[in-house]
Amino acid sequence: MAGSDTRDRIRSGLVVFAAGDAAGVPWEGSTAAAVDVARIDDIPRRGDWPPGATSDDTALTLLVSDYLADRSAVVDEADFLTRLSAAVPGIRGIGPSTHAAVDRYLASGTLHADAGDTNGAAMRALPIGWAVADDDRRRTVTVGLSRTTHGVPGAVAAACVATAMASAAVDGRPILEAAAREVEWAAANLVPARLDSIQRASSGTWHGDPAGVSLDAVETLAAVVTVVRKVVEDGLGVAEALRYAIGLGGDTDTVAAIAGGIIGSREPGSPDIPWLARVGLPDPDVLDAASAALAALRDG
Repeated sequence: MAGSDTRDRIRSGLVVFAAGDAAGVPWEGSTAAAVDVARIDDIPRRGDWPPGATSDDTALTLLVSDYLADRSAVVDEADFLTRLSAAVPGIRGIGPSTHAAVDRYLASGTLHADAGDTNGAAMRALPIGWAVADDDRRRTVTVGLSRTTHGVPGAVAAACVATAMASAAVDGRPILEAAAREVEWAAANLVPARLDSIQRASSGTWHGDPAGVSLDAVETLAAVVTVVRKVVEDGLGVAEALRYAIGLGGDTDTVAAIAGGIIGSREPGSPDIPWLARVGLPDPDVLDAASAALAALRDG
């Protein structure tokens, strides 16, 4: 695959990621029934958040992109946690596991979390899948960066599944097959007992809780796989898929962002998202630099 094609796919993934994040922000914490699907495109304002604002999902995904570019996708936990600790105070929506990890690192310099089953590691992980083509190396980087903030094996496994899907998407390979293979690897190497919900999602038998998708990393990836399956098997367009993700309720911005980043990186070009002009997207130069750097790592 030509470098420009890889770059353009990654850039599209970043844009759709941010579009899902921003559209999901107003509905975060809502039950599925409380999400007014007809108003999703309007991106109604949430409290004191700026209109169309993205959350920690987009901010930390760009942080990981910068880290990978600067360190050539080599794991240095201290460097990553130093960057994360400096960024966290200025980012809206940081989750509990990431806050705890930063507090721990600043207090003691400890590099590995011994707790944290939430979806923060999976949420920021897609750049690893876009940047690293080799499965073994991708897993090494994903596990290494995930464990700085999330110590529960299920959270690490969920991040690995997310990166496997992103890697397949940017290559144009079958995404659901990549997810299924990664679940098998993770079950054998990380966490044998807690991935059945992702497997059910792959087969279309997972059903979300009416209360919404929780912060649990494995449940989040089950929701993401369900959205991607709707795209691959039922032909949902990008905007329809993001609305579907948000309609599941709960952690709406994260589910829509991760699913959006994966489906958005299947093809280069500008995605057809009606509300895109209302999204507080990162500066175009930032998107260009991040996508070019990740593509260079992958194609190098």
